[in-house]
Amino acid sequence: MVVNQPSNFNTWESSRVASFWDRPGLTYEQWRESILKRDSKGDKMLLQSVLHMTNTNFIQLVGLEVFIDQYPDWRNLIENDSQRSIIKKCTLDSLWSQHVCGTVFMRNPTKEWFSLTKKQKETFFCISNFGYEPIYKVAKRMTRNYRRVHDDVNHLIEIGVIQAREKIVNGKRSIIVGL
Repeated sequence: MVVNQPSNFNTWESSRVASFWDRPGLTYEQWRESILKRDSKGDKMLLQSVLHMTNTNFIQLVGLEVFIDQYPDWRNLIENDSQRSIIKKCTLDSLWSQHVCGTVFMRNPTKEWFSLTKKQKETFFCISNFGYEPIYKVAKRMTRNYRRVHDDVNHLIEIGVIQAREKIVNGKRSIIVGL
């Protein structure tokens, strides 16, 4: 399968060099095919690409649709705690989130996002826009039934895109949700 060259051949050449692939014989098509294969060699090449290419070049080279579809799986390859890895993971998380959710606040990009209902996504957006607050305030802000919002929140917590904390106020237990 022949893949179109990236719109700017210089993008591939500069990205190839930035990722320390000095082999002039490594073509864009070979690189792309290898990282999409998801075998050990391809995963090493993918990790090297993610860590050393600019985010813009990486996304341009793999293609936005592929990035959106594959990034939740790819992010698991970025395991070490080096400063470069942490920064790359955070910036790629926010880029994925921006393209998919319209917000840069998604903490753990996940493919489950695509199976959320419209109301669950609205609940996520409400929580991401207003920070940590009790579920009843989220429901009130959305003018929705508390139980329905609570169910949405539980699902969002389950897939890992929001967090919940328990707080005792005036002797009453309250669940605070946020990113």
